[in-house]
Amino acid sequence: MSFDINWSTLEADNRLNDLIRRHLNSYLQNTQLPSYVSNLRVLDFDLGKVGPAITLKEITDPLDEFYDSIREEVDEETNENHSDKDETEHAVTESSVANQQESNENSEPLVVMPSPNDIQFLLEVEYKGDLLVTIGADLVLNYPVEKFMTLPVKLSISDIGLHSLCIAACLSRQLFFSFLCDVSDPALDGNQVVLDPKGPILAATKPLERISIVRNMKIETEIGEQYQGQGSVLRSVGELEQFLFTIFKDFLRKEVAWPSWINLDFNDEDE
Repeated sequence: MSFDINWSTLEADNRLNDLIRRHLNSYLQNTQLPSYVSNLRVLDFDLGKVGPAITLKEITDPLDEFYDSIREEVDEETNENHSDKDETEHAVTESSVANQQESNENSEPLVVMPSPNDIQFLLEVEYKGDLLVTIGADLVLNYPVEKFMTLPVKLSISDIGLHSLCIAACLSRQLFFSFLCDVSDPALDGNQVVLDPKGPILAATKPLERISIVRNMKIETEIGEQYQGQGSVLRSVGELEQFLFTIFKDFLRKEVAWPSWINLDFNDEDE
C-alpha cells in the first residue's frame, strides 16, 4: 500500500535543514581528513521539493531494541539528576550517602511497558529527488613542497538515489527510523556515483554490501578558472570528490542503517 506524506511541510522547515547540517558538520569534525584537504564543512543543506515514494509492506509491534533504548535513556537522565543533586547538597552526612547508595543498589531497573498505541511499519522507500548539500573545503597542494598552496573550493552534492527497506516505529511519543537493506533497482544498480564531468571520472571500486543506502550521487566542484587546466589540481579535486562520496555513504550507514537508527523525541515539545 502506497501513501503520500506532506513533504512540503518538511522541506519548508528551516530548523530541520539546519539540524541535519549541524549533525553532518559534527560528524565531519570527527573524521580524519587526508593531507590534500582541510577545513571541510557543510555550508548548506536543502531537503528539496521532491519527496520519496513510500510503500507500506507490513505492520507489526516495535522491536525490543527500541524499548531498551528508551529505558537506557531514562536511566541515564535519572543518574544525571542524582549526580547534580549530590553536588549541590554539600552538607550530606556519610550515613545518608550510605543509605542513598543502598537504595540505588536495591532499586530495580526501569521497565518500559508496551502500549496498545505502539506500532511499527516496514516500508519500502524509493528516493530520486532534488536534495542538495553544499560543502566548502580548502584543497591543499603538497607539491613541490608540503602545503605549497591552499585553494578554496565549493562542492555540490545532488541527484541522490536510494531504494531501501526501512522500519519506522512509534512508541512513547518517539519515532525510530532505520534502514534495513537495499532493494534491487535497475535505475540504480551498478550506478553508484557520478563525479564532476569536468574532472577525472573515478569508478566505484567496492561492490555493494548489505546496504549502501546512497547508490547514486552527483558531485560538482567549483574552483577558480585559473586552476582548471592544472593536472595536479584536477587530480586533487577528483580525490576529494571520491573521498566525499565515501564519507557521505559511511555516515549514513553508521548513523541510520540497522542496528543504528534515527530517534525523534516529540516529548520535548511539551516542555
